[in-house]
Parts: sequence; structure tokens; C-alpha cells
Amino acid sequence: DEVVVDPAITIKAIGHQWYWTYEYSDYNSSDEQSLTFDSYMIPEDDPELGQSRLLEVDNRVVVPEKTHLRIIVTSADVLHSWAVPSLGVKCDAVPGRLNQTSISVEREGVYYGQCSEICGTNHAFMPIVVEAVPRKDYGSRVSNQLIPKTVE
Repeated sequence: DEVVVDPAITIKAIGHQWYWTYEYSDYNSSDEQSLTFDSYMIPEDDPELGQSRLLEVDNRVVVPEKTHLRIIVTSADVLHSWAVPSLGVKCDAVPGRLNQTSISVEREGVYYGQCSEICGTNHAFMPIVVEAVPRKDYGSRVSNQLIPKTVE
């Protein structure tokens, strides 16, 4: 797929058995600060009131509404598929290959998806949650995700 519009934001989604890693590459300022985080499913026995069972994650992908986005999808281990049906997007994650798709979320809200490739016994437990927020709130929401890298 060709990206028709110059995207305002690029997000890289990396599939792992059985979670996703997200990298907001436009915001990497140095080696010490990176906007990279893992997104794991909330355990079945630990949801908060109002959370969807087997669909909620600990770290959501936050995007601004009414903005063109490029999603680069890859995998670290086996075939995965980054799919959010309500946004009309499904892109396969292949180890050693970068696939891309573009989306524009027109309304604020929470959009749910899952890995739609049979990548192993727990593939049904790789939910994807995209939260679209107003543009004015996007900067503060993303800055809350900044995680300093620590060397162990």
C-alpha cells in the first residue's frame, strides 16, 4: 500500500508472543528517552469496573483524532496480524519485514482489536486498544507514556 497523504505521526507496532510493543518514532529525542512501551492484556481475574474482559490492555495506543497516521507493523518472532476492525485496518506482521498501513481516526473514542493471525496457543490474548483523544489533549497524554530506558 502506498501512503497517499503525508502522515503526521508514525507508530511502529511489533508483535511478540503474546503482546505488542509500540514505538512512537517521531518522538525519540535521544538514546536516553524513548517513546516505546509494551502493551499486555489485563489478566482475566484483574479487570476494573467497566473494562472489557480479554480486550483491555495496560498501555493503550493514544492517537489524536482527525489526523493521518502511518502504522508500521512487524514481528519479532512469528506471524501476527495487527487488526482493529472498527478502524477498518488489518496488517500482517511478518518477522524481518516492515508492512505499513495508514489510518485516520475521525472521532475520539476507544477502538478494540486483536491479533487475527493464528500465531500460537495464546494468540487470542493479544488485544489492541487504540484511544483517539482530542488534539489539544494528545501532547499531555503521550508525554505520560515517556519511559526512560534503563540499562541493567
